[in-house]
Amino acid sequence: MLKDSYDSLGTRSLPESDRSTLSRDCDVKNNTWRENESHSQVSDRETLPVTFSDVSFFRDSDAEDIDSRVFQRTLAIIKPEVARLMYKIENIMARNGFIIITKDVLRLTREQAAEFYCDHGSELYFPRLVDHMSGGPIAVYVLAKRDCVQEWRRLIGPANVCTAKQRFPFSLRAVYGTESTAAPVANAFHGSDSPTAAKREIRFFFPNSEVDEEIDDSDSMRFIHDIMMPTISNGLNEMFKILPNDPVRWFGNWLLTRHS
Repeated sequence: MLKDSYDSLGTRSLPESDRSTLSRDCDVKNNTWRENESHSQVSDRETLPVTFSDVSFFRDSDAEDIDSRVFQRTLAIIKPEVARLMYKIENIMARNGFIIITKDVLRLTREQAAEFYCDHGSELYFPRLVDHMSGGPIAVYVLAKRDCVQEWRRLIGPANVCTAKQRFPFSLRAVYGTESTAAPVANAFHGSDSPTAAKREIRFFFPNSEVDEEIDDSDSMRFIHDIMMPTISNGLNEMFKILPNDPVRWFGNWLLTRHS
């Protein structure tokens, strides 16, 4: 059982010459079906107002988004003050539709922290930021999602923890940030502020990975929209007519009989 503690992080130092990747497979949780016994039977005379095949799994706006929205990757960091909770944060990532492409847990040196945050070098809080980021283990992720850069920044909230707590109380920084000043130091998370910054920051931690800030997934989305979802819709419709005792097994076997 995984525990949210520093002892379970398995941290390492980030080498100067070879910041290698540590890939992690995404665990996908299977949803379980729970049948209500009182509604498990449908009489022969009952008819449904609609069938599953009548229901679109994509809204019209979603179909338009296939072309209008960009599938991106971004760099996310769980800072030292929250690193012990990384498994809980990963669950939040998954629930919000983020895919973990790559993950690493490590500890930065002061020089590496200063290099990464060099854009903040003229700020008064810079020395404290460097001390903080090199003071404990961090968890670094490459995340993927449509409009991933902005979606991750929206989830974590403003860099100013006080502002986050006042205006976005359910954002991650509002919940987990411990900074008491306006400085973006102990605000729990980092997120790239633009696709260009994401590409640069990903290469800082994962120099051997071939990562573009934007990914063309239009063909995949069209396949899902035009082929996969209609097939799934037909299967659910057939399953609802039969009402098998084990719907998950029945649906799996039904899919195995499909050839398209």
